[in-house]
Amino acid sequence: MDNKDPREPQQPKRRNLMNDLDAFFQSNPFGDVLKSIDDFFSNHSFTGFPVRLYDTKDEWIVEAELPGADRDNIHIELLGDKVKIAVENDVEMESQHQETGAYSHERRFDHAERVVTLPYAINRAHTQASYTNGILKIHGPKSPKTGHNLSID
Repeated sequence: MDNKDPREPQQPKRRNLMNDLDAFFQSNPFGDVLKSIDDFFSNHSFTGFPVRLYDTKDEWIVEAELPGADRDNIHIELLGDKVKIAVENDVEMESQHQETGAYSHERRFDHAERVVTLPYAINRAHTQASYTNGILKIHGPKSPKTGHNLSID
């Protein structure tokens, strides 16, 4: 039993803001909306793919990791001193549930691309690409960049 005098002024209880925030989010105030947003972004490949740029004594090399990509779905563009790599994936899936007989048909289209700026000019005639074991390798000779400066009259 509390022996405090009821006439004595009471100090307000201190609240911990972090505990209040934790309690708010643990009560699941938004239902499954946040989970569905997380699921959406984790199931789509917007992030691209790993790309590495390096050079040897005579040439520059761009390597992109594209495991499982079909060679026909890889597109390469040479744009001045830039290499653009795009990968598209169009997947169609059909299934039928054995017990209920429910049929589902799903189609998914993914697109990812990366643009790599080279410290060299690209010689289109001598640039080559190969795709082996999920690694795309593009390489060409080192050529100094030429300026496209315009003088003022």
